[in-house]
Amino acid sequence: MKIILIITLSILLSFYLSTCPAISFGQARAEADNTEKKEINDFEYEALALLSLELNPNENPDEVISLLEPYKNNENNKSYIFYSSLGLAYKNKGRFKDAIDAYVHSLELEPDEPAVQYYLGIAYYKNNELPKALRYFLKSAEQRADHSDTIKWIDQLTKELDISKVPDISNLKMVFDKNINVNKENPDKETRLRIFITNNGGRIQVLSVNDKIYSYGIDSDTKKPVDYIIIDTDGDGQFEKVINSKGIFGVPAWAYNPE
Repeated sequence: MKIILIITLSILLSFYLSTCPAISFGQARAEADNTEKKEINDFEYEALALLSLELNPNENPDEVISLLEPYKNNENNKSYIFYSSLGLAYKNKGRFKDAIDAYVHSLELEPDEPAVQYYLGIAYYKNNELPKALRYFLKSAEQRADHSDTIKWIDQLTKELDISKVPDISNLKMVFDKNINVNKENPDKETRLRIFITNNGGRIQVLSVNDKIYSYGIDSDTKKPVDYIIIDTDGDGQFEKVINSKGIFGVPAWAYNPE
């Protein structure tokens, strides 16, 4: 069945392979000459993506890269599977920055794909960007809460990043200080939000009510959203709950009770 599928896909691709600059599974295009670039249609991008899966990015990453790489910058390429497969091939070759770019592009096309979020988390980890890795493992876990490997990665990163440790903001520059409404129960803007810039170019968001800090947002850069959020759920000073930046939460009752 697998052989039949590969043959079928190869036949479907025969038209553009005969009209576009030639590529082989063993090498990319030999040179960039003055030949007019020919676009291929959505169906053919999907066919390329499916063929790359049959080639198997885990077992044959070089062949998959040679197949897909010439078409990765085409604006009309809207196949998230194409970029996911290319990202996996890059990851297996140790090209983690390229893998990150491919996975990010895949998620731009299909934002809620948990498998792509998971593999992007691995790529960020391998590229020594641990907070971003945790962000995407948390995103993936929202849709696959019982996925054992995702749970292991979250547990590992929680320990490596020492998530429950309170960030030291004493010597950081504060760039934002404003009251906001988090609970939405009363229009009283109960929460004070402060933002501090870290020495390595990241930021820390501090949420508190009457000087009682109940949450920190941790970010490795200054682009929205933050990488992850830690919450003290019971007022014991331990920020034991970690969620991704899109997680919905209110002010814990120990910090604010509007009644």
